[in-house]
Amino acid sequence: MIYLDFNATTPVDPAVLEVMVPLFSHNFGNSSSAQHGLGLAAAQMVEDSRKKVAALVNAKSASVVFTAGATESINLAIRGVLPSRPKKKRVLIGATEHKAVIESAELGAHEHGLKVEEIPVLRNGIIDLEALGSMISDDVALVAVMHVNNETGVINPIEQAAEIAHNCDAVFFSDLTQSVGKLEVDIQKMKIDLGVCSSHKLYGPKGVGALFGDQQIVKSLNPIIVGGGQEGGLRSGTQNVPGIAGFGTAAHIAKQHLGENQNKMYKLREYFLRKLELNIPGCHLNSLDAECVSNTLNLWIDGADANAVMTAMPSICVSSGSACQSAVPAPSHVLIAMGVARTAASESLRFSFGKTTTTDDLDRALDELVRAVQHVRSTDGFVMSA
Repeated sequence: MIYLDFNATTPVDPAVLEVMVPLFSHNFGNSSSAQHGLGLAAAQMVEDSRKKVAALVNAKSASVVFTAGATESINLAIRGVLPSRPKKKRVLIGATEHKAVIESAELGAHEHGLKVEEIPVLRNGIIDLEALGSMISDDVALVAVMHVNNETGVINPIEQAAEIAHNCDAVFFSDLTQSVGKLEVDIQKMKIDLGVCSSHKLYGPKGVGALFGDQQIVKSLNPIIVGGGQEGGLRSGTQNVPGIAGFGTAAHIAKQHLGENQNKMYKLREYFLRKLELNIPGCHLNSLDAECVSNTLNLWIDGADANAVMTAMPSICVSSGSACQSAVPAPSHVLIAMGVARTAASESLRFSFGKTTTTDDLDRALDELVRAVQHVRSTDGFVMSA
């Protein structure tokens, strides 16, 4: 089995697992039990991890709120900030945002009587800054633009988008789930008011994520889970100490090895692209000329339905879009928003590499991909145009 779906999830790093395992059976204290040693030790692990996650994105550790994942963090950020913007009427979100952002914005707007509007993207998937500039006004409560798209790997100009939002006193939110651990992320420099990320996207455990940002804005959020006052009252419930400790370790490792991993991903991407061009005619990058993270390729393979191709190569783990949308039998909303034709969108696959990926993996995957594409094309009677 060749795994090329690292944007969906990553394996837990052995060093992360080593930190986590004792916390299930020996050092198992509840971090809220400050009356004894095991509880105090657990609380210290949580705070150490908070500092490590903060360091990865250049946030103040006091602004980091641990949650059950990026989706919960997104809900807390978007739905939690809107009550503090009572005189505002609109929310602006990028057309290619993750469904968690789209649905959180829609629900939050419904809860507080606001209207959601989509910021269009250019054909290469980059947010249309000119359109954002024409849409923004003093009645906008929040602008949401993701840093890196989970399906295409396209990198958005976050600093410019944030500046446009701030010119009209709008809170700027950015989903950093696919950029943290792959790119240098500095929320101070990028002028991000609220940002989120997820542990399992950077070789940590599933079930834990973080929200962070401007400390004053974070502290003023309305919680969506109440009942115990943990996480500064913003996320009640017994803290997932093993998960949080694993997340902190994964964040520390990601920061230490960022440059090394970026270099490896760049080489793998270039290697795979060259091989694709030589072996599969009619293969096109949906991101066109846009700058992308090096671990991600979203490819339109003309005449080869994506689901049929994946069925024909069961030993190769790739996707046709977001993992959270895999059960939805429709072309990617991201590609459609970019102006990709529906047929082309249904013939598009995402390949995403990780730190365990090798060129041998890519060679084997390519062999299977070539065979699968040829099979699907011949079954459908596809003829390549000259």
